[in-house]
Amino acid sequence: MTLARNLGAQPYPRTVFDTEEWLDAWTRATIERQRVIDPGRAPRYLLEHSPFWQGYEDETESGPVFDRPVLTIGSVYSVYGPAYLAGDSAAVATLVDDARAQARDLGAAGVLVFNLPPEPARQWAAVRRPDVFARLDTAYYKNPGSGPDPVMGEVPRRKRTDWRRRWRRATEKNVKLVEETGPAAAAHIDRVLELCNGSAVKHGWPGLYDAPTLAAVLATPYASVIRAEWEGATIGAFVALEYDRRLYLWAGGTDPSVYGEVSAYPFMLYEILAQGVDRGWDIVEFGRGNDRFKKQHGFGGLHLWGLWYSAEPGDAEVYGPRLTAVHDGLVTVAGYEGLAQCP
Repeated sequence: MTLARNLGAQPYPRTVFDTEEWLDAWTRATIERQRVIDPGRAPRYLLEHSPFWQGYEDETESGPVFDRPVLTIGSVYSVYGPAYLAGDSAAVATLVDDARAQARDLGAAGVLVFNLPPEPARQWAAVRRPDVFARLDTAYYKNPGSGPDPVMGEVPRRKRTDWRRRWRRATEKNVKLVEETGPAAAAHIDRVLELCNGSAVKHGWPGLYDAPTLAAVLATPYASVIRAEWEGATIGAFVALEYDRRLYLWAGGTDPSVYGEVSAYPFMLYEILAQGVDRGWDIVEFGRGNDRFKKQHGFGGLHLWGLWYSAEPGDAEVYGPRLTAVHDGLVTVAGYEGLAQCP
């Protein structure tokens, strides 16, 4: 048994979303309407529209936050922003100052830094305090091999029993977990896209992915498709990224037409965790969303913060209340009512 790692207390090395391969892939992504301003170390994009950001607005019924493009540091599609920079005060200061100047030159609605965990967010703010903090999401994870259950870890007894029952029922029905990379993974893009967007729409979100974006991500050396296969059909799928002893489940979805017979989602999570120790994964990152299930089943969670900086005098009075409405709505929807608007 290994000891569980408290991610909130760890220094932040680069994640897969800081690698050259990921950043290059995102220059070829087409799901967002954006212009690449700087593809490098801490990427900057002039963002016009993002389905993921629209999902936040739809879920909170806040209406559009920005009435013109916003300059972003990182993409909302990257689970983690460039948190590894947080310990370098000079780099943070230069980055924020340069980005604000660019935003002014471009007529952008300020600068939005995406998806910093709490401690890096506090470190950034100590160097350049943002006009607004907004908790946008929570990244959930488990440490394979830690906790009282050798697979599931720390899970309340009733939920643990139900989770194992659903896994066992799927195995008895001969559901298999299949992992593929390269051309074999790319061959499943259409079905993966159908499942991922179907799950998003089912939860009231827009379709979050398109085929060119999935193809770009799957072309990185870290990517695979992990599928639940039953009777020759794919009934669940994740686009996964493996990097630095972590497995990130970046996008996923399941087929609702089989819910009455097999539970693909619990089956896949169980099977992935069961491989964790042998595969050398210190952490399995289960992504964002589905907050209730993950909290009930003992997943650790890190809140992900957006830091917004105004570009022009008066911008804070316009956009600050709108971002606060998004923060308040998202913490309520995710079951974190009362979370202070500060990491």
